[in-house]
Amino acid sequence: MHALSRPLRPSATSLRYAAALFACLGAVACGNKSGPATDKPAAGAAAPAVDRAGLGSDSPKVEVLAFVGYQCPHCKASAQDLLAVFEASKETARLRIINLPLDAHPDSVALARAAIAARKLGQWQAWWKLVFSAEKVDESLIKQFSTQPGIDAAKFDALRQGQEVTDELAFDVGLADALGVKGTPSYLVNGALLQGAQPKATWEAILKTQAEEAAALLQGGTKPADLHKALVEKNSPKRAPFYVKHVLLGEKPPASVVPAKVERPSGIVGAQIAPAGTAGSPVGQTLRFGDPPADPKAIWRVLVRGDDPPRGPATAPVTVVVFGDYECPHTAALQPTLAALLTDMPNDVRIIWKHNPLSMHPGAMPAAKAAEAARSQGKFWEMHDALFAAGAALSTDKIEAAAQKAGLDVAAFRLALAGTGAADRLAGDQEQVDALAMRGTPNLYVNGRHLIGAVDAATLRTVIDEEAVRAKAELTAGTPATALYEKLVGGGKLLDSLGALPATINTSAGITRGLPGAAVHIVTFQDLQCPFCARLDQHLRAMEAEMQGKVMVTWMDYPRSDIHPHALLAAQAGREANAQGKFWQFHAIAMNGQDKLDRDSLLEHGRQAGLDVKALAKALDSGKWLPDVEKSKAVGDSLALKGTPSVFINGLAFTPQLGFSAATFRVAVQRVLRSRE
Repeated sequence: MHALSRPLRPSATSLRYAAALFACLGAVACGNKSGPATDKPAAGAAAPAVDRAGLGSDSPKVEVLAFVGYQCPHCKASAQDLLAVFEASKETARLRIINLPLDAHPDSVALARAAIAARKLGQWQAWWKLVFSAEKVDESLIKQFSTQPGIDAAKFDALRQGQEVTDELAFDVGLADALGVKGTPSYLVNGALLQGAQPKATWEAILKTQAEEAAALLQGGTKPADLHKALVEKNSPKRAPFYVKHVLLGEKPPASVVPAKVERPSGIVGAQIAPAGTAGSPVGQTLRFGDPPADPKAIWRVLVRGDDPPRGPATAPVTVVVFGDYECPHTAALQPTLAALLTDMPNDVRIIWKHNPLSMHPGAMPAAKAAEAARSQGKFWEMHDALFAAGAALSTDKIEAAAQKAGLDVAAFRLALAGTGAADRLAGDQEQVDALAMRGTPNLYVNGRHLIGAVDAATLRTVIDEEAVRAKAELTAGTPATALYEKLVGGGKLLDSLGALPATINTSAGITRGLPGAAVHIVTFQDLQCPFCARLDQHLRAMEAEMQGKVMVTWMDYPRSDIHPHALLAAQAGREANAQGKFWQFHAIAMNGQDKLDRDSLLEHGRQAGLDVKALAKALDSGKWLPDVEKSKAVGDSLALKGTPSVFINGLAFTPQLGFSAATFRVAVQRVLRSRE
């Protein structure tokens, strides 16, 4: 099977596996964009050359680099659990602490320097305990630490102000940049990126899975000295060269600014909220822990157009949709299998062709356009067969000879080929390729069930026989043959980032903008103190501007009072702003000033938004809007939300692995719109 000649991306199966394992769980991160503390691993052990604070095995099966900031509230929330988990797993796992001070935290650099100095004194756990148990974390803790029993204050001060600490901190920030780590807490688990605070149960599952993966590699012949490198290459092939160079070999990374610069804390489930209009892809394969077996019965909603010419009867119980490339030898090798299938099962199977011309094949796109030009003369399949018979590489002369062999009016063919009629169909096919996260060609979908490559006749026939049983059950239940395919795939996934089954969401307590009754309804559950929600609206608005009249957006309050102390009051302020007709103005100001959301600050935000401040103060003091906020949150609770922001598109949960951005919203909305055509 040919690999796509485009940027490497996670497979659909690995993303689904990761999403299931690392669903947000309320996890959050800052940034957007007990063994000896300093013991180096034994020679040849599968552990980093980088010498940092840590605990666990000297020859670990699971190596975790934890990028932390000492003023990051999310690092604080998970600090003690993190150490407890690794203490319990110290025979098989090792934790390394990497300092990543962010410019969003004013004392972050001073605290990171103190942490490095504490490690050099063999006291990193004492520092960790002091900082992450303190009610208020600022530079005053440095002096407090220096007065603790057993600390040589003069040596501590000399170390934290010295060049050695400067160099180590610069290394750590450069390392984060080189490895695509953009915030705290972030973790590289045997090379795979995981962002956000995680509960014990998640860590235990991760460590168990990775230890088993390591054991399997060792049993398969991997040498212990090569184990960590092998795991990193398996978990994150694109990040692996940088990881090996800078972590395993200890080579100094390119210089980066200290502290790490971020515009605003952001990020969700291991992916950034990107700058408006971009996709925001981090380096490597986020949350990829190997490729677990795909569900062989999973159904994908592969769209078939009414004017797609079928090979086989339109009423056939089994539809095989093939995404192929006319210069791909594996797609060519599949053609005899498909032809034999139609001969053996003439009434039971239809075949639909979709284009996926790969850029590595220069003649593939011209050939696809030629097939579409032949479609206009009603001879798509004749041209299809002639193109494969011509063989790669498909030059202009070969394509024209195929047109003659297919019996086309060559003059009309040339005219059609020069036009732009194929553009929409090719764009539609490519949209499905991207939505279904396909890699290479060919890809087959048998009544929505995915098969990859030039599958053999026996494998294909087995799946077809199983699908024929499912189809006949639907026919028996009364589904008309003309509506059978849509019935069979209608409940399947449209997009890897969209759930398969729509949720029923009561939005009566929501705040809505856009055209009522629009084809696409986006419902967001947000918290005005959530840093990940702060930049979401700019991406929504960028997408809405492109799709005037097609999208309606509803805000639902989901204040996380357990981690955001001002969220509930801020939500009530937003409700009063809405009653005064200025919710979105207030929303923008409050999101930009999340560090100040106490009562007085909310009143100031209201003044800036043009609100009647006296009415706002009265509403906050009386709890006037509390029932509305609680009603909205109850809707989110009924959906078992795990964190904010949570987004639904036409009721389908939307969890883009590359993060919320105008681009990921655009793809999802276009996919939903096409499904309604």
